[in-house]
Amino acid sequence: MQRVPRLSKPPKMPEGVLAIIDAIGNSARTEILRRLSLRAMSATELAEVIDADPRVVRRHLSVLEDMGLVTADHPRGDRRAKGRVVLWETDHARAVEVGKIWSDYVTGRPASNLSQDR
Repeated sequence: MQRVPRLSKPPKMPEGVLAIIDAIGNSARTEILRRLSLRAMSATELAEVIDADPRVVRRHLSVLEDMGLVTADHPRGDRRAKGRVVLWETDHARAVEVGKIWSDYVTGRPASNLSQDR
């Protein structure tokens, strides 16, 4: 069997597609999106449900939020108040949009929007 060379970053892959792969190509993030699609949860509750460290879950949520895939019920600058519980949920419309961008790229269809900006 011929060995296939590993490409860390394909030279012609659009940055938007790379960002999508970085965000959803992680199994923990995909599970977080699935769980938050079912109901809103705090990072602590989510960590318990998926059996992960809450700090790790918060880092994953930050990446997903940067892609617009999850939303919080408090804005970024207003989350650190003592005793504040922030609830997270999947942005279903954005998840569908990101899935279409990825699908268009991998199937060779022209994509109308490969932007990661939200």
